[in-house]
Amino acid sequence: MENETLKNNVSDKNQWMRILYMILFAIILYFTMMIVGLVVFVQLIFALVTGKPNSGVADFASDLTDYVHRIVGFLTYTHDKRPFPFNPWDEKAIDDLSNHD
Repeated sequence: MENETLKNNVSDKNQWMRILYMILFAIILYFTMMIVGLVVFVQLIFALVTGKPNSGVADFASDLTDYVHRIVGFLTYTHDKRPFPFNPWDEKAIDDLSNHD
């Protein structure tokens, strides 16, 4: 029975599609972490020059942090919802809009 279950799991198209999406999001995460490094550097420069971080960059960093969290959640099977570009970037804003109807 275990061999049959294993065979079914290995031949399941949904599992293979998930694996392909996971590879894609691992690549996206790699490049996203480079952007995080750039944001850290930019904020460091702002803090040194102006004495405080830039609020616009901080807002972007917050959104980027949420995005990384969604990617890691998908990669670790915490949830099945694929992150952007397969779902909206800012899910909180869309939830807020739908609650106002």
